[in-house]
Amino acid sequence: MISILVASLLAVSVQDFVEGAEVGTAEAYVALESKGKYHAEKIDKAAGKTVLKGTWKMKDTGAGIKENGLDQKTGRVEVKIASCAGPACKELKKDYTLDVELQAERAMTVKSTPPDSMFPTGSYYCRYQGCEKRTGVELLSKEAKPRTMNWIVDFMIDKNRKRDVTVVWWGKKLTTDAGKTRIEYCPRDGERGKKGAELVAADLAELPWLGKIEAPVETAEKDCLFDVRVYIADDVAAPEKKH
Repeated sequence: MISILVASLLAVSVQDFVEGAEVGTAEAYVALESKGKYHAEKIDKAAGKTVLKGTWKMKDTGAGIKENGLDQKTGRVEVKIASCAGPACKELKKDYTLDVELQAERAMTVKSTPPDSMFPTGSYYCRYQGCEKRTGVELLSKEAKPRTMNWIVDFMIDKNRKRDVTVVWWGKKLTTDAGKTRIEYCPRDGERGKKGAELVAADLAELPWLGKIEAPVETAEKDCLFDVRVYIADDVAAPEKKH
């Protein structure tokens, strides 16, 4: 499980959001420390520990920096590796960039270049100054009512409470008709997207007012940061919730 300790969420810029971030699993650890210091470790039980040190900073131009007066929900982090000691330096001693976008109060996406850096590409769930990489589920529509979209978001969050495997957000409004309600998945992380789409499909099958939903298909979108994308038909209307 990947964890990231962060200062706060959408109330601040991406620059503040990543300041002090820590990403860790049992085998790897990354810290975007204060004052631009970078520290990372990777442990191989057979080969031993590799330690990297360097610097990180927000890109000088673009969004995510308060002084720019631009979109504070997006920003680019540049990581420069200065030194490496250990058996995996050939693999790990490489600079990388992170394009971060805050999708919702507890959801963010990260595009890492290269994608398999120690802070990998994907969707993250954040709460109480901690985040973990999860199956990212994005809901999209053009004309579906906000009440309907929020109904589905709440439903999917409720279904996940005992699983803790997905992170759900309502994406940007489509510029074209959504078409029929359908599910797509991203093949980026092997079976993660496909299995996540099957889980989402099973959950949505409990909502007959959505109509029949065909089996999930692989998305045609390149470089997807979501794992599962659900298109909601524009004419779908959620029932009134019972109190």
